[in-house]
Amino acid sequence: MVWAQLAGSVVCLRTLLLFLLASFFQQGAEAAQLSPSGDSPQRFGQIEPFDFTDAHGRPVTNQDLLGSPWVAVPFFVRCSGPCPSLTTDLRSRVYEELQGTGAKLVSFSVDPNYDTPEALAEYAARFDIDTESWLFLTGGEEAMGRFIRNGLKVPLDRGPMAENAIQEPDITHGTRLPVVDAEGQIAGWYQAARATLGTDPAVVDAGFDLLLDRVLHLAGKPRAAAETSSMPLLNALLNGTAFLLLLAGWQAIRAGHKERHIFLMRSAFMVSVAFLTSYLIYHLGVQRDQGPRPFNGEGWAKTAYLVLLISHILLAIVNLPMVLRVLVLARREDWEAHKRLARKTLPIWLYVSITGVVVYLLLYPLNPPPV
Repeated sequence: MVWAQLAGSVVCLRTLLLFLLASFFQQGAEAAQLSPSGDSPQRFGQIEPFDFTDAHGRPVTNQDLLGSPWVAVPFFVRCSGPCPSLTTDLRSRVYEELQGTGAKLVSFSVDPNYDTPEALAEYAARFDIDTESWLFLTGGEEAMGRFIRNGLKVPLDRGPMAENAIQEPDITHGTRLPVVDAEGQIAGWYQAARATLGTDPAVVDAGFDLLLDRVLHLAGKPRAAAETSSMPLLNALLNGTAFLLLLAGWQAIRAGHKERHIFLMRSAFMVSVAFLTSYLIYHLGVQRDQGPRPFNGEGWAKTAYLVLLISHILLAIVNLPMVLRVLVLARREDWEAHKRLARKTLPIWLYVSITGVVVYLLLYPLNPPPV
C-alpha cells in the first residue's frame, strides 16, 4: 500500500513539473517574440516617416537615420518619473558602448510644445551628452504623438495640460525601447527602465545586456560572449543523477534486491554530497563574482518560480538530517526504523533532486528575456 502511494506521488510530481515547464516555456517564447535575441532575423515592420527638429534646430527625418541601427527613447524634459533615471542609465550603460559603432540613441520628446530645441540642448547638457551622437528630437504635438503610437508602437497617453511651464504635464508613456535596424525596420522592444524603484538590479542589468546585444549585432559589432560558469549545469546534472539513482534504488528494494538497493542509495548519497559541495563553491565564490542570475518571468510565472525555489530550498534543509538518520539506521541494521523513516525521506529527496534540475532549466535555457 505504501509503495503504491509513493508511486502515485512520483507520477503526480512528474505531471506537475511537466506542466510547469511547458507553461514557463510558452511564456518565454511569447516574451522572446517582442524582444528577440541579438542575432535574430525577426522584424516587426517599417517605421512611419517622420520630420522633426533636433537640439540644434536642424531638421531630422527617418531617411537621415538609414544606414545604422538606432534606439528610440520616448521622454520629456519636465518628467520626474522614469525619464531622468532612464537617461542616466542609458548614458552610463549604452551610450559609451555605442561610440564608434555607428549606432545611435534617438530621444523623442512626447511634450514637444514645451521641449524646444533650446530645452533639449539644456537637458542633454545636464547629462553631459553630445547631441551629435545622441539625437534629441521635438516637433508638432500631433505628429509626434502619432509617430510614437503608430510608428514606434509605444503606448502614450496625455492628460489635461499643465497650468504653467513649471508644473509637470500629465503624460504617461511606455518604457520598452524600440530598436530600429539600418533599413528602418523595428527589430524589437526592450525593457531598459526600472519598472519600480525597488526593481532587482540584476533584472535591470539583464535588460540592458539584451538591448545592447541587439543593437551591436545590428551594427555588425557583436560583443564578445561573456564568460559564464559551467557549474550550474554541473549542479543540475548531479541533481538529475541523484534522482535517477534514487528511483533505481527504490525499484531495487521493491524487487527484493537488497544489495543492489544499498549500492544505489549510497551512490545517490555520494552524488548529493558532490552536489552540495559544488553548490557551496559556486554560490560562495563564483556567483559572488558574476552576480546572481534573475528569473525574468512576470505575474503567475514569477510566483510559481518562487514557490518552486523556496520549497526546494526549505525541503533540502529539512531533508539533509533525515537522509543522514536513514543511513545511520541502515548501518545499525535497525531495519524497521529505517523503513519507517525512509518512507518519509525518499519522496522529499526525490522532490529536492528533480526540482534542482527544474530550477536550472528555468534560470537558463527556459528563462524568458527581461520584461
